[in-house]
Amino acid sequence: MAFSVPIQDSATHIYVSALAFTPRKSMLHKERVRRYGSTLRVIRGVEETYPDLPRTLRGHKYYVNAVGTSPDGSRIVSGSFDKTIRLWDADTGQPLGEPLRGHEGPVYAVGFSPDGSRIVSGSSDSTIRLWDADTGQLLGEAPPDQLKNGINVATISPDGSQTVSGSHDGTVYVRDVHTGAGAHSLQIQIPGFTQCSLLHDGWVQSSGNFLFWVPPENRYGLRNQDLRLTMPTSSPTRATKLDFTNFQCGLSWTNVRRNINQ
Repeated sequence: MAFSVPIQDSATHIYVSALAFTPRKSMLHKERVRRYGSTLRVIRGVEETYPDLPRTLRGHKYYVNAVGTSPDGSRIVSGSFDKTIRLWDADTGQPLGEPLRGHEGPVYAVGFSPDGSRIVSGSSDSTIRLWDADTGQLLGEAPPDQLKNGINVATISPDGSQTVSGSHDGTVYVRDVHTGAGAHSLQIQIPGFTQCSLLHDGWVQSSGNFLFWVPPENRYGLRNQDLRLTMPTSSPTRATKLDFTNFQCGLSWTNVRRNINQ
């Protein structure tokens, strides 16, 4: 409030100071002239009307859960309970293009990449999606897989290489935006094997051969190699990285034990 200081010191300054500087065409100014004419009169330097009230951006059909602005301040992004994401012109308040659709649940998190070229969104459907901010095209999606508790917040790292999200299950996920979310086949290189997959019971196989078994709490992280970090690290969907430099399996499994006499 512009006149809070004089009014706090003396309430009479509502009439002595504040009313004198009200815009000429405002109801307050007109009442001031009619009732309080014997006070300060501003000849030059007062506006005709108040600045426009903040625009109301209308288009979503339900609650708006999240908003964000582009780095240059020219665009606004919003996410809603109606499962859509909308872009707005920050100067005119007009919608930019069609709503971004794809989430199967309410959108709780939206944000721009540092260069303003991409939008990240997170939903109660437990997915994180990446969009082209100019065309609205879906660029990638991190599928829910074992995540069943929804995404509360999502952002993109300052260098644009990672998405960071927080879930209802109390876990923070860091993902690589370039590699995608992984699928049923494993994005890992095991010497001597061309393609590997993780079965529902935890076995990693290649060409019908069982290579090794993975505990339940490591399976999600192994399937999703773009997941670089989880907090806490003890999460049941924890990030998992394996080193196969000295890996032995199949007929060479006996080489697992080292000769301690050498």
